[in-house]
Amino acid sequence: MHPGHPGRTHPRMPKHEPERRCILSGEREGRDALVRLALSPDGEVLPDIGARAPGRGAWVKPDRALVAEAEAKGKLKGALQRAFKGDVRRVPEGMADRIEAGLKRAALDRLGLELRAGNLLLGSDRIAAAVDSGEAALVLHAADAAPDGVRKLAQRLHS
Repeated sequence: MHPGHPGRTHPRMPKHEPERRCILSGEREGRDALVRLALSPDGEVLPDIGARAPGRGAWVKPDRALVAEAEAKGKLKGALQRAFKGDVRRVPEGMADRIEAGLKRAALDRLGLELRAGNLLLGSDRIAAAVDSGEAALVLHAADAAPDGVRKLAQRLHS
């Protein structure tokens, strides 16, 4: 324990992050592993990907099958009613799709920020050089990348 930082053994260690409980599975995870659902002022439940909306929130695993099945069986609305103490007026259809779209948007936004900050490389020659030098921490391929280019980079990564 460090005297100036209760609960931490060293001042640079991160603070303990409380765990949240998924309202569908009951599993406990850190907030980075779950998606927050927030209640809008008019009582509609919406995904709050950045977990910034004011007020009470409910947490779910970002598991498409889990959310879609709960929605189909009516369990999602019941779990949300319990989590929000009955204030839910509307749960829009396709919550799994809405969560997926929000996560995709957040990932693309983050990639854009990293590109502007100079932390991403584009172009096969620059990426190959970073892989060869050991500087590449992660290699992502575009969905429409040529199979030959993907294979060449994979060979470099594993050599």
